[in-house]
Amino acid sequence: MAFEVPNLTLLRHFVAVAEDKGITRASKRLRISQPALSKNIRKLEVMLGTRLFERHASGTELTEAGRRFFNHAQTIGLEYEHALQEIQNVISDQESTIRLGTGPVWTSTVVPAALPRFHRRYPRHRVMIQTGSVDRMIEDLRLGRIDVFAGALIRQNQFPGYVRKSLTKARMAIMCSPDHPLAKVEGPIDPGRIVEYPFVSFVATTDIMEILSGFLKSMEAPPPRNMIETSSIYACVELVRSGGYLFFESEMIARSPIGSGLKVLDLPQTVHEFDMGFVYRKGLDRLPPINGVLTAMKDVLDEHTAIPTPLA
Repeated sequence: MAFEVPNLTLLRHFVAVAEDKGITRASKRLRISQPALSKNIRKLEVMLGTRLFERHASGTELTEAGRRFFNHAQTIGLEYEHALQEIQNVISDQESTIRLGTGPVWTSTVVPAALPRFHRRYPRHRVMIQTGSVDRMIEDLRLGRIDVFAGALIRQNQFPGYVRKSLTKARMAIMCSPDHPLAKVEGPIDPGRIVEYPFVSFVATTDIMEILSGFLKSMEAPPPRNMIETSSIYACVELVRSGGYLFFESEMIARSPIGSGLKVLDLPQTVHEFDMGFVYRKGLDRLPPINGVLTAMKDVLDEHTAIPTPLA
């Protein structure tokens, strides 16, 4: 049976409409007219012999055929981008560029130790690092702006066509300077004493202060005094190191060079734990450089947690 193969423009337009769930939003992102985009979607549906979208007043939804085709269309687009990148790398005498998106804590703890290991094995491979909130990084991954997300694994990390690989549990902790009054307390600290001292928080993860508030409430203690917010996690650590503030974040900080010397307070019970790991498109880890950077980060994470975890 003869079959006309859709070109990359039709695939890109289809993916945009599927991601934005509407012709109007997708046309603005693609910077083409709505009639032109609608015409291309209809053309693709005719070529495939099936409807890809259910149209309704508020936008569009993928049909069953559309959902199945969507995963393949994304993969084709990604492979094409990697092919173009490989050609550019050959021209510029570089082997590949890996686009890595990481959560703030991961950027400050795992990445600085992992990339030198990666480059010892792949010295000519370029790594582009983007960092930000988990929600933003996952959206960048879904839209193809990054290749791999590394950081906290939350419910929003789960979507079709991608591997979600949990490597370890990260534990939240309250950290302080060795000179802080609470650092001298032996045994679990009364939560009522914690709220006597001000906290500094990282603005990209200020929602975790709600977790701490809930914990303190469960222990019949007042909420924490969040006195300073900063966009720099390094500033948070230095403010804590000054001796006047407490910091509630992943315990990984205290175990890494950035948090050298900080003390983790002993609490009556664990406040909060969450999974950490990778999210990437299925099959991407078959590329040796991608697998190399994943392995380097996993090895560093194993050293942080002292709990070996298999990558495969």
